Parts: sequence; structure tokens; C-alpha cells
Amino acid sequence: MLVPLTSDEKIFWQENHYLVRERAWRGNALDRLVAWTEELAGWPETPGRWMKYFEQTEADERQLCRVENFLDDHEGLRGVIEGEDTLAVLSELMGEQAVLFKEKINYKLPGGAGFLAHQDAPAFTSFAQRFHVTMLVTIDPMTIENGCLEVSDAVPLYEIMPQEPDGTIARTEEERRSWQPLQLPAGSVVFFDSYIPHRSRPNLSDTPRRALYITYNRASEGERRAEYFAQKRAVFPPECEREAGVDYAAKPGPFNLGNPIR
Repeated sequence: MLVPLTSDEKIFWQENHYLVRERAWRGNALDRLVAWTEELAGWPETPGRWMKYFEQTEADERQLCRVENFLDDHEGLRGVIEGEDTLAVLSELMGEQAVLFKEKINYKLPGGAGFLAHQDAPAFTSFAQRFHVTMLVTIDPMTIENGCLEVSDAVPLYEIMPQEPDGTIARTEEERRSWQPLQLPAGSVVFFDSYIPHRSRPNLSDTPRRALYITYNRASEGERRAEYFAQKRAVFPPECEREAGVDYAAKPGPFNLGNPIR
């Protein structure tokens, strides 16, 4: 359960555009999150339902990278993601009522690749929205060895940084910035807005680094979750829905920004 923001947390958020709470979920509550994450990993690839995405490891193995669009099929996770206490904290961070934009679990199994430095905002502006906040919940501990989230200094709100052709942050810009690895125990929460630069490295450990990434937007900018997943399914569908001979990775639009998903 998430408790309201403290005065110090509000100040830190305004200054840094991210906020960390260690061990927000623990005990039985954390055990349920772990069990649900494992449950989704075992769901079969099913056209038209939840969306499972894979990566190719250096050992040339097909490995689960992400599950998305599962809210309508999982009551337990829906209770967390759209719970009254969760929406209350997200609304505090946004300054108005928060609504769900999209949900995913990144699995980052052993040998899983990292995510290139990027801002989330460029991937979301096509939905006529300017501001989002993501709630990351660590299912496993995040460490440097397993590719924890790294954040950089905040940029002014609504500012898009120089980019590479693929929409990730320009390498020269990435190299000149300092990066802070967020090493956290399981059950911790990281809130970050859609403009803060972030990245992660490969998982070089022998255990997974699984995490929920739940993104919200301001209610005044409309509810776009159904539209988002409909467009993603059309442009960058999961493998079980793809047509033979189509190179989906060539033009994924905003739907595969900085990701190792093939």
C-alpha cells in the first residue's frame, strides 16, 4: 500500500523529477507481486490478448523480455495498478487526477540486454499528451550487476534532448552527463516523469531483474490506454500476431524506443 507523499518527498520530486521509496511492498504483499509476475511469464502467447515480447540473447536464445496489456486479465495486478492509494500518490505527483496510460513487466532475465539511454516523452507525444509519470516496482533486487535503472540529471519539463535517428538520446549528450544507478531491494518503488533521461545495462548476473513499469497521465489529457495498445498491436505486434515477411523492427514507430525487443 502506498502512503501519501511527505513534504520532503514533494520537494525532492519537484527538484529531481524522480522519487524512490525503498521496500514499499514487503512480506505477503511482495510475495503476491512475485507470484503474479511468474504467473504472467507462464501465460501462453495468445493473439488479441496480453502481449508477450522476446529478445535474442548473445547465446542466440529466444528469451522473454516483456509482458504488456495484461490489466483486463489479472484482477490482482489491476488492484495494485488502479488501487485508490496508488492513484492518490500518482495524482499528487501530477498535480491533478491520474489515469492509467499503459502497463508492462520487464523481465530482464539472466543474459538479457540493457535499454539505451532515452526519455519516455518522445514515445508518448503521438497521443496528444505532454506529461506522464511511471511507477517502477522492483520484483527482484536491482543491482549494478543485473542492470538496475540509471537516471541522469533532470532536464526542464517538456524539453526533448538531442536524439539519435532511432529516438534515443544522442550519444554525445549521454556521454557528457552523469548517471546514478538505483540499487534497490525488492518491493521498492521508483517514480519518474517522462522527461528524465534513464537507461539500464545488461543483466550479467544469474538471477532475473524483473520490474513492473506502470505509466500514468493526467486525466485532463484524456484516457488513451486502449488507443495506445491498439496502435502498438497494429504497428509492432507480438510475434504470435506477425505476418510472415514483414520487418516490424524496421519501423516500430514510438513503440520500441531503446529496447532490445526484436
